[in-house]
Amino acid sequence: MLKRFGNLAFKHIQGNGVIYFFVCMFFIIGISSGAFTVKALGDYQKQELISYMKNFFQVLSNKPIDASSVLKQSLINNLQTAALIWILGITVIGMPLILLLVAIRGLIIGFTVGFLVEQLGFKGVIFSLISIFPQNLLIVPSIIIIAVIGIGFSKMLIGNKLRKSYNVHNSTLKQFVLYSTINASIFFFIILGCIIEAYVTPVFMKIFSKYM
Repeated sequence: MLKRFGNLAFKHIQGNGVIYFFVCMFFIIGISSGAFTVKALGDYQKQELISYMKNFFQVLSNKPIDASSVLKQSLINNLQTAALIWILGITVIGMPLILLLVAIRGLIIGFTVGFLVEQLGFKGVIFSLISIFPQNLLIVPSIIIIAVIGIGFSKMLIGNKLRKSYNVHNSTLKQFVLYSTINASIFFFIILGCIIEAYVTPVFMKIFSKYM
């Protein structure tokens, strides 16, 4: 079973290598842009963020974390992005917007990590690893895969627009069902990442916050 899944995954990546390259490039560009944005912040903006960060660490150390609220917000943020990519995938003009969403996700991560590292140095690196990495180990690859599948489906729609026939229409319907089913399966991993963000990551954050 695992061997079959591995073969299917390999064939999928091999068949969509160019799309994966562009999606990953946009994600990396987003991360780089986020890191550079930290450097471009004015002194007043930095002071506001530093003040917010200090308050955050105080609350984290002294008060229990409402895991259900964190889970709800995480689900909203991540599933909205995934659902929007799915919707854009079934439109002819969806490709550039999908890449933009991937870049924005990278920008948010890059900015957060960049700011923590700039202000806290090595502690910022450690805190980034325990607060951002665990959930994104599942969420980011899931978003990238959904983006690749969405762009691939959008390309297929463009091709089908150029050759109209009943058989093509019938094939498109089948592909749409398959496309939606695969996306629904990947959503499961995003939900799992959200659960980690709500119930696992805060435990490490709370422990580490005592040393900040």
